[in-house]
Amino acid sequence: MRKSRKSDYIILALLCLIILNIGAIGIGLYSSKLHNVNKKEFKITNIPFEKVKNMLNINMEIRKTINSFFPMTKKLDNKRNSMEERISLPENEEYNSENDIIIENLHEYESLIIVKDSNELNTIDSIPEPLTAKKFKIDKEKPYILIYHTHATEAYLMAKSNNYRSQDKKNNMISIGNTIATVLEANGHKVDHVETVHDLPSYNKSYSRSLNTIKNKMAESSNIKVLLDIHRDAIVDESPNMETVKAKSKTDIGGKSVATFSLVVGPDSVNKEQVLGFAKYVKAVSDTLYPGLCRGILIKPRGKYNQYLSDYSALIEVGYNFNTIEEANEGAKLVGEVLSMVMSGLLEE
Repeated sequence: MRKSRKSDYIILALLCLIILNIGAIGIGLYSSKLHNVNKKEFKITNIPFEKVKNMLNINMEIRKTINSFFPMTKKLDNKRNSMEERISLPENEEYNSENDIIIENLHEYESLIIVKDSNELNTIDSIPEPLTAKKFKIDKEKPYILIYHTHATEAYLMAKSNNYRSQDKKNNMISIGNTIATVLEANGHKVDHVETVHDLPSYNKSYSRSLNTIKNKMAESSNIKVLLDIHRDAIVDESPNMETVKAKSKTDIGGKSVATFSLVVGPDSVNKEQVLGFAKYVKAVSDTLYPGLCRGILIKPRGKYNQYLSDYSALIEVGYNFNTIEEANEGAKLVGEVLSMVMSGLLEE
């Protein structure tokens, strides 16, 4: 009798699941007709139970009964819902300062470096070909590189009293952008450097504001091909990884102490592989010219960072908040030289 009752309960539970799915499918199809939703956007699978319950007004006791016989169902639903929260991102997701500025587990990011340090001869003649990025044509007489700053007020050690932020262009990311732009232009590359401060009046919506700037610039000129968002990295003073990070935040090149840099790639852009390919080439050229200057390529857990607007988008972090502005500018000069060689390698005659 006990086995028979248990079998009956299992059958009842399965019937409930079937009815729920049929109901969800029916409601989904009905809603799609009402709202004229594109069929590609309608997915029958992976419908969260809570959403179905709300639509059908199913009593939670049914779900409890099902879970009592199938304990894995609840775990799978929770895991699925968690995944949906991570991948269902808005078009212009905001920069997550907790995840992207305060890095408390640096060793976890080190494994994400895509291109290792070069062991080849470090001469201009050994600059690699852009195997991971396609070459492109532009009008070389007009600006084709856009430098901008989603977080322009990010600053360095001298701005500590202001929480490492400053509105003074000489001490924040605009200064670093100017240095990179000057080097690029000195090497014959046309640059449009936007000094708009996108993280004021508030840090929120910074990426939405910089998105508008990029779109406006690209609407003004179809010649804009390369998008460079210049930042600096940061870590809190009491972080247990402080000494490790400090050791990697600068290096000695040509007898000068220069801030190192890294490249950040958002995984949620439709052109992620192209953006990553561009970052790989920048890293490869940097390793050839100035070994140790580039800390690596970081693939963040989620985000787009407006990189979907061009396959030649790069979010570059020059130094850390505890570097000096002098170290950052010296590093920016070398970043400019690296980018100059990258452009020369990508431009078609």
